[in-house]
Amino acid sequence: MNAMSFSDMGLAALKRRQFDAAINMLRQALSEDMDNLDARFGLARALHEKGSIVEALGEYRTVLQSDAGHEDCLYHIARALLENGDPRSALNHVDIILRAKPTDPNLLTLRGQALLDLDQSETALSSLQTAAHHSPGSETIHRLIAACHRANDDIEGERRAVEQLLRIDPTSQTASNDLGVINLREGHLIAAFEAFEQILAQTPDHCEATLNRAITLTVMGGMDHQAIWARVMEVCRDFEGLDEIRALADDLAKLSDDKRQDSKEAKALIAHAALAAAGV
Repeated sequence: MNAMSFSDMGLAALKRRQFDAAINMLRQALSEDMDNLDARFGLARALHEKGSIVEALGEYRTVLQSDAGHEDCLYHIARALLENGDPRSALNHVDIILRAKPTDPNLLTLRGQALLDLDQSETALSSLQTAAHHSPGSETIHRLIAACHRANDDIEGERRAVEQLLRIDPTSQTASNDLGVINLREGHLIAAFEAFEQILAQTPDHCEATLNRAITLTVMGGMDHQAIWARVMEVCRDFEGLDEIRALADDLAKLSDDKRQDSKEAKALIAHAALAAAGV
């Protein structure tokens, strides 16, 4: 079997999201023809989607050494750099492609993400609002706009962004969860509880909603504390910082119900309410 055959089979496996097979075949193709850029880029994509970010970055850079203007590679290396905690480099790569595609919503969204990570929330907001104009209804864009407002302590702006997403997609559990968190932070406990209950009625093992419901009920008081948190420890066992959150909940549960909501213990626990997970 020649290198082109391995390359074609590897790229086909990548399209089918069979990443291990794609990696094996594309590496075989490159062992026979190390200058095959399609195979090299395909290998980078497969490694990236599998989560091997550092290896993927090495392959992306090799592609760019041969073709500095490879737009797909520039886009995906920017994604990988952002995931690897290097927003400055990600921004540099995105800006190269934006010169030719200034209204591309995917590029503008990546730019907004990078700027947000660089604590430039106002500039990020401008980029994301332009992205939203060219891609109305994008959940990712609306959530990033909400994150910009949150970074500026603009809770009303954050609320508007999430509510707009809910108007676009009333079934969005992500938006419902995030709106519940906003209500929890503002002290609207019943509204927060109802949002999390609605999610759990449809998806009983929804991690963020399970945690947030428990936080809300602990602040409200009058519930079976141990049973509520036993469920959290079961559903959210892989959640980062869960032991610390449980300890904060236990501290709050020591207070009488009428003293909980305005306590420093409640504020500390509410600060750990979980927004829905987001991807790059």
